[in-house]
Amino acid sequence: MLTQNPRVVFAKRPGTRIPVPGEHIIFESSRSIDLDSVPLNGGFLTKTLMLSPEPFMRERMRDLHVPSYSTHAVLGEPLVSFGLVVVLRSEKEGINPGDHLYGLTTWEAYTVQPYVEGRARHNAEEAPDYTFDVDSLALQVVPDPKGTFPWSRYFTVLGAPGLTAFCGFEGCTDAKPGETIYVSSGASAVGIVVIQLAKAKGLKVIASAGTDNKVEYMRSLGADVAFNYRTTPVADVLKKHGPLDLYWDNVGGEVVELAIEYSRLHARLIMCGSISEYSVAPEQRHGIKNTSMIFKKRLRIEGFLVPDLAPRLAPRFFAEMPGLVAEGKITAKEHITEGLENGPDALVAVLKEGGNGAAGKPVIRVATE
Repeated sequence: MLTQNPRVVFAKRPGTRIPVPGEHIIFESSRSIDLDSVPLNGGFLTKTLMLSPEPFMRERMRDLHVPSYSTHAVLGEPLVSFGLVVVLRSEKEGINPGDHLYGLTTWEAYTVQPYVEGRARHNAEEAPDYTFDVDSLALQVVPDPKGTFPWSRYFTVLGAPGLTAFCGFEGCTDAKPGETIYVSSGASAVGIVVIQLAKAKGLKVIASAGTDNKVEYMRSLGADVAFNYRTTPVADVLKKHGPLDLYWDNVGGEVVELAIEYSRLHARLIMCGSISEYSVAPEQRHGIKNTSMIFKKRLRIEGFLVPDLAPRLAPRFFAEMPGLVAEGKITAKEHITEGLENGPDALVAVLKEGGNGAAGKPVIRVATE
């Protein structure tokens, strides 16, 4: 018997624009699948429960001539991001019906896993040595929280955002009690974990976001100074509450220049993301005009990607974080969008600065079990 298998497809490259639902990313409901007889070819069949719209998805939509840290998304294929799935059938050893898995998966209701995008791989010119294949972040079995916390925590503190924050904070900051850190986009899925890790370490935390309710959310997580960058100039806050020992960058652009200006000697700037630049042409981006202060203040600026640090730090993350979450010492909030058909709008909201204004990590609930 055939079952409808809707999906969200990458239909057109947006160039330097923010993707438009219905033009660049399209919801399709015409496909179907036979859940009982579709060939598995040694793999396993999953039902999608939740999906996570992520900023890195925009980076993969870039034009083919533009290199970056990830491979390109493929036109005509479903979008790919982190998701929670349940196994319906399996021919793969170690994967059993009823197992829940978290990792990269397709934006469709049902998928024969492991999913591999139908594309020609990059040649040497298209894949510089800083590129890694996001499709290699495979689905992994995750334990049932059994009511201790909701499944959606795997999209925040126990998933990719939490691992990103943990690896960057523990691997790059050299944070010490009493120091001051500024976290841009502090209400983001990564930012909220950085705030909590920094407070647990004894740091003074300054954090910014684009709406007043997100400011209140950051305060509830322990931020000592939380402000709305749309209504309060960043420079005013850093001048009053700095100087900075640490800056955690999630947005890029002119805020980096301000962080350099208000850093003390030997401060560290940790570069995690640059969402303000993803949909802006290079010639329109803000240039940093105070680079001489980098050597004058002996600043350290470090960028990182999780795959570089995970071999060393992921075992600690998976050993320590679930217990902290279960005890309520590390917390998070999710903003749930119902239905895959609303996925394109949910993704676009993430890619706009400030998102949809709601506090909490956006998560798309595709189905219940």
